[in-house]
Amino acid sequence: MNIKWNTKAVLYSIIALILVIGGFLVVPKFLGEKGEPVEFTLVERDEIPEKILDVMQKYVDEERALACKIQDKIYVIATRGERKDYGVEIEKIEMVKDEDKVTMKVYSVYKKPENSHPYIVVETNLKELPDRVELISRVEEE
Repeated sequence: MNIKWNTKAVLYSIIALILVIGGFLVVPKFLGEKGEPVEFTLVERDEIPEKILDVMQKYVDEERALACKIQDKIYVIATRGERKDYGVEIEKIEMVKDEDKVTMKVYSVYKKPENSHPYIVVETNLKELPDRVELISRVEEE
């Protein structure tokens, strides 16, 4: 039995297959949000600025992330809300640019209270406040 190959059809099929596989590998990288990491340092409890402490009573019962500017320094605060059986820690902070808006994404993790606190304050290396702050939280697996 002699099989005749259509060379053009085989060549076009191979090119199409390469393009489809390449599309599955490359396109998701362009579609996904790419955030710039933000460097931050934990602010010790006795070094938290008074202005932040004054406002914390209002937000400590809400699960949220806040950003504020005090004397040219940008601080980020994450609170645990009503999850009294957990404390909160910040894993990472990213800045995502979407058209003309800048969103700060604060990734937090809820841990057992002996390992963390009801709220946490960090100082960032940013110069400007973002347009929006978004909290993305998860509970630590035991």
